[in-house]
Amino acid sequence: MKHLAAGLILVALGAAAHVAHADDTDIDVRSFDYLDVVETSDGSVWKGIVVEQTPGVQYKLVTSDGSVHVIKAGDVVKLTKQRNPWRQPTPMANMTPSAMSTGPMGRGDNSLGAEASTGPSLPAPYAHSGLRAQADLAIEWGTGDMKNVAVSFAPNVRIGYEQLYGNFGLEAGGMLRWTDWRAGFETDDMIWTLETQAYGRAALHVARAAPYAGVAIGTDINYVYSAQADMSQTNVGFGMNLQFGLPVAITPGFALELGGDYHPGTDTLIDGLSGSVSYFALRLGGQGRF
Repeated sequence: MKHLAAGLILVALGAAAHVAHADDTDIDVRSFDYLDVVETSDGSVWKGIVVEQTPGVQYKLVTSDGSVHVIKAGDVVKLTKQRNPWRQPTPMANMTPSAMSTGPMGRGDNSLGAEASTGPSLPAPYAHSGLRAQADLAIEWGTGDMKNVAVSFAPNVRIGYEQLYGNFGLEAGGMLRWTDWRAGFETDDMIWTLETQAYGRAALHVARAAPYAGVAIGTDINYVYSAQADMSQTNVGFGMNLQFGLPVAITPGFALELGGDYHPGTDTLIDGLSGSVSYFALRLGGQGRF
């Protein structure tokens, strides 16, 4: 009897293991809009659907051929997602309970690229969350008190971090811009503005394009020197830039951008006078994505 009971237990365990494996391999990778991409420290890249994950321990991934792979968490160096090239719609009537619980209509938290889809979806972002470093040149047209100043040019640097949520991105960081308002004229007088600001922006990533809108606030340092009076003055005031732009990715790590700013007159040029710096700017530059 003992041998019979032991045999029955082994058969039951084998059946349970078979059912668990069948549940994993029943998942049709072709029915998902996005694939999970797992890169490991040995240079391997695994593409499929993560059906089970134990934080800090392991990930279980099903590939397009139905194979189940268990990857140790310590070996994983990057987790991303990409558009599924094998995508084929799965009729609701033919979906198994396993596919219903982990497929496009109900992936829950079991997928690294979890995303609910009830209709046509936007093209996958050609970017991932990470550091953003940007350098550009602003072409500025003065308005208000600066309307009689010639077109000026200003180098601009931004460093921030963008977090992607599906096709939407939220970015925050800091920017630095210096403008020489003499615009190349031969004169001993000098007017310049140094802007140091923190910015935030929201973007919609559609394939390679990522249009955004945002705002930057911080300080303006305005320096004015009059050669005739041989006097100078420096003022620190509140600065603001309302921003918009259209970066277009050339590679996953680099994008070209065309954008614009409006800087309202919130600062002061000279104490005791009402003059302030305001302008419209057209920006051309490039962005590194890390």
